[in-house]
Amino acid sequence: MNSAVYEGTLLHSRRSPRHAFAFPIAMPLLQLDELDKALARHPLWSIDRTNAVTFRRADFLGDRAVPLDTAVRDLVESRLRRRPEGPIRMLAHLRTWGWLFNPITIYFCMDDTGRHIQTLVLDVANTPWHEHHVYVIDGGEGEHRFPKELHVSPFFGSDHVYQLRLSEPGKDLHLHLASLKDETVVFEATLELRRREMSRAALGRVIWRYPLLTLRVSAGIYWQALRLRIKGAPVFRHPADNRRNIAARMVER
Repeated sequence: MNSAVYEGTLLHSRRSPRHAFAFPIAMPLLQLDELDKALARHPLWSIDRTNAVTFRRADFLGDRAVPLDTAVRDLVESRLRRRPEGPIRMLAHLRTWGWLFNPITIYFCMDDTGRHIQTLVLDVANTPWHEHHVYVIDGGEGEHRFPKELHVSPFFGSDHVYQLRLSEPGKDLHLHLASLKDETVVFEATLELRRREMSRAALGRVIWRYPLLTLRVSAGIYWQALRLRIKGAPVFRHPADNRRNIAARMVER
C-alpha cells in the first residue's frame, strides 16, 4: 500500500518581530484510489460517516459529486493542458471528532510509475476568513517559486513570493515554504516528517498520541496570533476590505 501515516514536526519562524514555534504533528498521506482499503484498517476511521476520524468528500477540493481523484486531475488539466495519469496522493488532516481545518492540503500527482512527483497541487486556506486558493505547480521534487495570491494571514501583506522546496514522499518527507518580500525571507514554515506504514496501530496512534489534533491546529493559530500582536506585529487588512472601503468612499462622493 502506498498510503501511509507521516509523523514529525511543523516549525514556523518569522524574522520581524522575531517569533518561532514548533508543533508535533501527524498527517495521513492517502493515495486516493486506496481510500477504502486504507481507512478500513481501523474501526475509528471512516469515509463519509461520523467517527473519531472521517474522510468527508465535501471537505476537499472541487464538486462533492465528483470523486476527489477526478477533481484533482480535471483541475491540473484545466491549468496545464496535461492530464495526470499516475496515482494522486494527498497529504492533509482529516475531520477529527467533527472538526477540521487544513491550512494547506497537498496533492502529489505522480508519474505513471508512481515513483516521482509530476505535478503539485496546493490548496491553501486562510484564517480567519476560511477562503481557499489553489496553486498548480508543474514539477515535483526540488525548488519552485510562485507569487502569493491569497491573503493568508493578517500579519503579512500580499506582495510576497513563495519559495517551496520539497522531497519525494518516501521514508521521510521534507517540505520548506518561505515567504519572500523583495528577495528577503520574512517567514518560513518547515515540515519534517517520518513515514509509518498504514496499519491499525499507526492509525490508532494518531488518535491517542495527538488528541483533538485538528482543533489544536485551529486554536494554535489564534494563540500564535495573540502572541504576535503582543510583540507588536503590524496588521494588514484583507484586500477585499480595502476594496470595499474605496468603493464606499467613491459612493459618498
